[in-house]
Amino acid sequence: MRLIVATNWDDDLLRGLAGLPVQAVYGKLQADLIGGGRPSSILPHIDPAGMERHIRLAHDSGIRFLYLWNVTTLGDAEYRSDFIAKMQAQLRDLVAAGVDGLVVGMPWMIPLAKDLAPELEVSISSFAHVDSPREARQFAAMGADTIILHYTANRDFQALREIRGAVACDLELIANNSCVFQCPYVTGHQISPAFHSTTGSRPVLEYELFWCAGRYAHDGAEIIRSRWIRPEDLHVYESLGLDRFKIAGRGRDTAWLLRATRAYAARSHPGELTEIIGMSQHAPLALARRRAAEAGAPHAALWDEIARDLEPITSLRVRNADIPPDFLRFFLEHDCNTLSCRACRYCDKVARAAVEGAASWDADAPALMPAPVMFEDLILDRPAPDGDKEGTAGG
Repeated sequence: MRLIVATNWDDDLLRGLAGLPVQAVYGKLQADLIGGGRPSSILPHIDPAGMERHIRLAHDSGIRFLYLWNVTTLGDAEYRSDFIAKMQAQLRDLVAAGVDGLVVGMPWMIPLAKDLAPELEVSISSFAHVDSPREARQFAAMGADTIILHYTANRDFQALREIRGAVACDLELIANNSCVFQCPYVTGHQISPAFHSTTGSRPVLEYELFWCAGRYAHDGAEIIRSRWIRPEDLHVYESLGLDRFKIAGRGRDTAWLLRATRAYAARSHPGELTEIIGMSQHAPLALARRRAAEAGAPHAALWDEIARDLEPITSLRVRNADIPPDFLRFFLEHDCNTLSCRACRYCDKVARAAVEGAASWDADAPALMPAPVMFEDLILDRPAPDGDKEGTAGG
């Protein structure tokens, strides 16, 4: 087992990871030239000097450090030679700081990184959406050392077998992702953070999160359909030759990250699965409540309606002990890409035994989304009613 763990820049996290099968930690500055796969608003602040010190401490613990360039767009900035020169300069600085690897979201970043720093491990981000053997072969041929498969492949075992047989490079799976399976907002949501994590960008809470929050609130089976991996099921993937697992949670505190990492290292978590999977779906409820409480705000009534609609999120629980020990057997024998959830109902059956707190069990329940005219309310540094600026660490 090799675990790749998100860092929140807390040195106590690195100390707590000692003795666990952690190969690397990963992270990036709150904002930089390239941006990344999460908006700055959910990430803890670190300056370059602090990052370099953190990397040294990781190395002292025998842990490698991977830096994220995991964007899928640069808004055409890559067509400017001056921007490419700035990228190369940043990469030199990262190498000088001790970075061991780079996680990239765009294919042309592979030769750029390898030409400048051949010793770097270059990983393909899950945002590149690799979930087939042909895609994997093409990235491997470009020089990728690791491919982080898209989370939709986590229970597509035929694809996993074929991908593993197609490439010799490392394959990595995200163990604790909580995204809605086959979410209609996935494409936009994998692009938008690039614009909200560059130097000078404004912090936002992404409107796409309201969709998955609404789905979780109103369909008890939705969280079961999500493609997380239980700690108890890691052996299924290892039997296929997949032993590298990513623990996501760069916006989480140290206690949460250590709990999740220890659970996967122990291959067991007796508590609630919501304690170790991402569950970023709580952030929309918190913001909706805040907006609804703003005196005189033009959309306060609408935000109050959304807050009440998302309220079940607070009581959503998944009892891991009540998930069948052979939970994955169904997915080993069936293809969710060709089945209708409404006709199948396997996840509904599991959810009725293990999930509590959902408002209903409606596989087609629409999520209550903020209207486009409300999107400006999702900017987190706008003046609050008392004249102060809002904080940007929420989410």
